[in-house]
Order: sequence, then C-alpha cells, then structure tokens
Amino acid sequence: MAICTAQTMFVRGGAELLVAGLERELRARGHRVEVVRIPFSWSPSSVLQNALLWRLVKIEADQVIATNFPSYFVKHPNKVVWLTHQHRKLYELYGTEFSEFGSDAADDETRNIIRAADTRFLSEARRVFTISRNVADRLARFNGVSAETLYHPPPLHGALACREYGGFILMPTRLEPHKRPALLVEALRRSRSEVPAVIAGRGPLADELRGRIEQYRLGSRVTLAGWVDESALLDLYARCSAVFYAPFDEDYGYVPLEAFGARKPVVTTADAGGVLEFVTDGETGFVAGNDPADLAERIDRLADSPALCRRLGEAGHEIVRRMSWDDVIPALVPQ
Repeated sequence: MAICTAQTMFVRGGAELLVAGLERELRARGHRVEVVRIPFSWSPSSVLQNALLWRLVKIEADQVIATNFPSYFVKHPNKVVWLTHQHRKLYELYGTEFSEFGSDAADDETRNIIRAADTRFLSEARRVFTISRNVADRLARFNGVSAETLYHPPPLHGALACREYGGFILMPTRLEPHKRPALLVEALRRSRSEVPAVIAGRGPLADELRGRIEQYRLGSRVTLAGWVDESALLDLYARCSAVFYAPFDEDYGYVPLEAFGARKPVVTTADAGGVLEFVTDGETGFVAGNDPADLAERIDRLADSPALCRRLGEAGHEIVRRMSWDDVIPALVPQ
C-alpha cells in the first residue's frame, strides 16, 4: 500500500495527522505501507509545476491511496482517493480575502488548468471518497465528480476525558486568516460574563491577536498559549467548559470531534462548513452568525450554566463515540 500526500514544509496539520492515522491503522491490519511525500509550494508562481511532478512519479505498489491536492495526480491502475481537500484557493476561496488568486487575469487560466486536471485525474480513480460531505459537495459542484464520505476518529480519540467544566473557553487552532481566531477575541470583548479563554496554537496572526488583546484590555482574560504538546492539550480539553471553533468553510475539523471526546460543547458559526456536520445548534453546541455580539451571547449562556455545557457535551460525545477506523479501512481497501 502506498499513501500519497503532498507535504507543505514545516507544517503539521489535519492532513498530516490523517496520513499518520491511516498508516498506523493499515499497518495494524497487516498491510505493508509506504507513505510517499513530495514537498509542495502553494505560491502562485509554482503551483502548476509542483502539481505536475506527481504525474511523473512511478509507484510500484498493489494500491495507492491519494489524499490531498495534488497527490491524486499520480498515475496508477489501482488508485483510490480519500480526499481531504483540493486547492481551495483556486476553488471556493477564489477571489476572496482568503486567497491570493482572483485579482489577475492570468489567475483564471491557472484555475481552469487545475480544474480540468483535477476532473481528469480524480476520474481515473477506482473509487473516490472524501473526509466530509462538505468536501464531497465541492467536488460535485466544481468537477462533476461523485464521492462517498468516510468519517474517521480524531487523532486524540481514546485519550480524551472530561474532568470538570472549569469556567474557561478553549480555542485550539492554527492562527491563520481562514481559522478566524480574532472572532473569539472580538466576542469576548462583548461578553458580559467576563469568561476567560485560552487560545492554543501558533501562526502568522499571533502578533495581530496580541495587539487586539492589549487594545481591548483583555490581557487578564485571554491567554495566548502558543503551541502546546499533546498532554497539555488533553489537559485543556479536560478542564475547559466549552470549545470555540469558527473557521471559514472548514473541510472537516478535528477540533469539534476532540471537544466531543472530552464531553464539551462547541460554539461555531453558520459558515463553518464541515464543522456543521457535527455541531447542531442547541443539541451539541451553538451555531451563530459570525457577528461577535451573537457569538458573545452564546458564550455567555454556556458560562452561566455548567449543566448546559454538560448536556450539550454529552450529546456530542455520542457522535464521536460511534466513529471507528473499522468503518474506513474496509472501504479504502476492499478484500
């Protein structure tokens, strides 16, 4: 078995965690596995060249499982795709504040080339799966390719626990524009409960967030914890009252599932994409508009009631408790 993945240098995010989990689970079931990684640059000037490298790679294996753009360009007679995402900045993010593409006439040509290549090379696969309905919907909308969704457990599945509803909000995320960490800071500025928060993660928005926190005099309430190791993250999940996670049009999102593993509710937004496949307003958390005042009202409701946090968190736990790799591997590698 060869797992194919494009590697963004010095980044370890959801795609890398998925590949690590898939490799582990395949090995546990007796398969010989190699992970094939090719470094990828997301700069507009090199995207086409980087993508086409995969077409030149010859992989000698019984089966390949391609995961992300552009690893599914690989040519193999027994190719299965389990898609995490395409090049989002050339698809649904094109022309938005979250993409550097869309302001130049040449961008349209690049987009058309990638779209045509995606459609062709994905259609070569024996089967196409996605990690969420949101990713499957994009694939059908932009490329006319049908896919089945395979949900998988989050990386910390089995290690998460709830010790208390300790009166603070947790936001574990990369500090990048489409993850929108500033929404939490803006919401806390408007909250009446003065509930504290911990933002765990690092990224290019760290200095901007620090400036907002100082400007709004929230230094005593908002902790920028930076990168935390697994044991520290498990401790934060175990002690927080609720988890805030409001990215824009997320592919899947491990954070809500990890929150549910710790029996904690999730506050998110109506445009959070794949997150909404698990977070249901009033059942497993709260879904609000991306207006900070609306988010502040939901946060205050949870801050006022540990019993409400417990009820919503327990409902979320029932969702993640049923997730298993035993449902994923037989679909990807049929006997």
